Amino acid sequence: MATERINDPQAFREFLDSQLTTGGAGLTLDEYLGLWEHENQTDEERTATVHAVREALDDMRAGETGIPARGAIAELRRKIRRPELP
Repeated sequence: MATERINDPQAFREFLDSQLTTGGAGLTLDEYLGLWEHENQTDEERTATVHAVREALDDMRAGETGIPARGAIAELRRKIRRPELP
């Protein structure tokens, strides 16, 4: 069974080598990983992302303000079982 590109360490190494030799050396590891994931999204994942962003923009234009960042961060920390920030 073939390894999917996104889970292929050799493909990631080639991607990283290419990035580093073409001027991408200023990125952080998290930024490289994000770029790798973005470049290897399936069409379905890309479509779902675009749809979610469009819905969020429509909500914003309709006056939806969401929740404060502090509340969103606290909720995420609870989900991943991390202590609350002071």
